[in-house]
Amino acid sequence: MLSLLVVLGAVTAVLAGIAGAWSPCGFSMVDTIGTALGDARRSVMIFATATFTIGALAGGAITFGGLSLLGELLGHGAAGLRDALAGAVALAAALADWRGWKIAPQIRRQVPERWRWIMPLPLACGLYGLLLGLGFTTFVLSFAVWALAGISFAADSATFGVVVGVAFGIGRALPVMWIAPRLGTERGEQALERLALEPRMWLGLRRLDAIGLGACAVVLAGSGALAAAPNFATDPSTFGGSLAWQKVGGNGYLFANAHTMRLPGRLPALGGGNLAYVSDGQIVVSAGFPSSSPLRVPAPSRSTVDALAVSAQWLIVRDESTSGIENLFAVSLRNAAKRRYLAGSTTPGAIGRPTIAGHTVAWADSNARSSGIYEENLRTGMRSVLRLANRNVQYASPALDEGRLLYVQTDRCDQELMLGSPTVSTARHDRVLLNLPSTVLRDPGWQPGYIQNYNSASLCANRKPGAGGTTTLGATALTPSIAYVSESPVTDVKRTTIIRIALG
Repeated sequence: MLSLLVVLGAVTAVLAGIAGAWSPCGFSMVDTIGTALGDARRSVMIFATATFTIGALAGGAITFGGLSLLGELLGHGAAGLRDALAGAVALAAALADWRGWKIAPQIRRQVPERWRWIMPLPLACGLYGLLLGLGFTTFVLSFAVWALAGISFAADSATFGVVVGVAFGIGRALPVMWIAPRLGTERGEQALERLALEPRMWLGLRRLDAIGLGACAVVLAGSGALAAAPNFATDPSTFGGSLAWQKVGGNGYLFANAHTMRLPGRLPALGGGNLAYVSDGQIVVSAGFPSSSPLRVPAPSRSTVDALAVSAQWLIVRDESTSGIENLFAVSLRNAAKRRYLAGSTTPGAIGRPTIAGHTVAWADSNARSSGIYEENLRTGMRSVLRLANRNVQYASPALDEGRLLYVQTDRCDQELMLGSPTVSTARHDRVLLNLPSTVLRDPGWQPGYIQNYNSASLCANRKPGAGGTTTLGATALTPSIAYVSESPVTDVKRTTIIRIALG
């Protein structure tokens, strides 16, 4: 959803920037650069146009990128609320721009005129471009500027803000780039006159902005609904815009086609156009929901199924026997009698929740000696190690999607939600989507009342010695534009929630 929001936001920002040409500052920039302050050298005019454009791009990126970064830093947990509020702001601004209402609040400031007299023209124009690109340091000519600021904050992605800011800077620079070099010619004078005498063009741009803001509001409303659905839930699973999850202590749920449905079973999993869940001692696999003829696979008789993954051709099952032995195996959906053993452990919780994309299944396996994420191609039988650590690091909760790997990495200092490639067997270049303090109790390395010489305790930049963080990262899911991860309070796992993180 973020990708669509980026496109809509960028187009709206360009239009909002162009609308700014009808401000006093817009006209003065055309005149300042177009006349080159009496300097007949065309190179000065071209250089000043270039520095003005660079300044406008930088200013837009600073304002809107900074707002997105601020929203990201303030936390992801209120993403659904922020989306809803940003959608409401976008809708209100769309109405105001469509009706051509007077801009309020208005910033009645202009760029400092004295700069062009005391500075070289290219430098002054670069600073002018920066001020105009910042958006809120001079006159604001559309409500879209205010709305895009709110959407940037809600987007929870610095990438969105930078793209929108650069697009806004492009819009602010385009009229100046088009008219200023032609000033003094018949075409240039006609363009400037048309700009000054046709306020209907300004209203037309505001109405185009209104259309863009309305589309942004629709996208934000959809993503807000999706983010707000999985409260007190875990085990997210996604496919084709749908999201399934397990309600803590209850049934599974499915969000599809803008509706939330309670499933007649638990542990739902989506993949390959199929929905799987456990119901009445069976694993039900259906192509959509409800389905008139679902496939029913008998669950293991002497164990409890506690995790599922599904694709178009395979069902992956993790179960635990009454003696505590865990098993992970694959079932062919074409022939349920065809099963393939994948992994096992005598330690409960050692084998993580599986994930599958096509014929490739991945899972985490941790023991006293090592922790790793493993992958097997069910068609060829080839097995690979995606991530492996022999000490001090635990890997968990992998999710595969379109050649990408999402997982949780935990050490003594951090819990990190990571996004990387399954074709690279190292986390060195993986992207950190979320960082929380680890829940590990850390010794300070010295005893109160004694001299602290020779303190050998290792330090963590994000936390102090003593009790660890209060939140544990859990199961994940991945789409082309959104990463999902469950968060559990250490003191009350019943309040586990699923959060979403937009991918820029």
